[in-house]
Amino acid sequence: MSENQIKGYFAFDDSDLIANRAGRLSPKQEKKILSNDQFANRVILGFFLVCLAFTLFFAYKVFSDSASIPSWVGLILAMFFGSLFSRVLFTKVDYSVQKAEGEVQFVKVEKLSGSATDPMHKRQKVSSYEMHIGGESFSNANPTLIEIMQGDVYAVYYTKTTRQILSVELMSKNK
Repeated sequence: MSENQIKGYFAFDDSDLIANRAGRLSPKQEKKILSNDQFANRVILGFFLVCLAFTLFFAYKVFSDSASIPSWVGLILAMFFGSLFSRVLFTKVDYSVQKAEGEVQFVKVEKLSGSATDPMHKRQKVSSYEMHIGGESFSNANPTLIEIMQGDVYAVYYTKTTRQILSVELMSKNK
């Protein structure tokens, strides 16, 4: 795989890489991240407003009939989920550019699907790959990259909180 194919897979260009080397996002990366962030915030705000509506509804039901157990349960659940969504909504995400450098290793990770309370015959083994580099790991790595990157030394630039890979550059071939 050529350098251009790796750029295509990780969706970056030379201007992105230059900005990431300097420890910042390129204007194109900023625009993409802000767009994704705004969409996520709108979805979470929608869920929060639904929870708020349910909270008000169940609060009215509790005040009109305080002995109603389902109303109390609904009120507590609506308040609980509303508080979770509000925490996510008002949490600041750190998009600062981080760098990890080192030999790339891909590790196959196997997990059981479903929850721990599901019967074993309904759970399946699901495998995915993690990319390990310079003490950092990135989940859901594409297995097609194993042949190309495994064992070589790369620098990976990524966002701090979301751990989204912004760009990569080959430092040396070890093959």
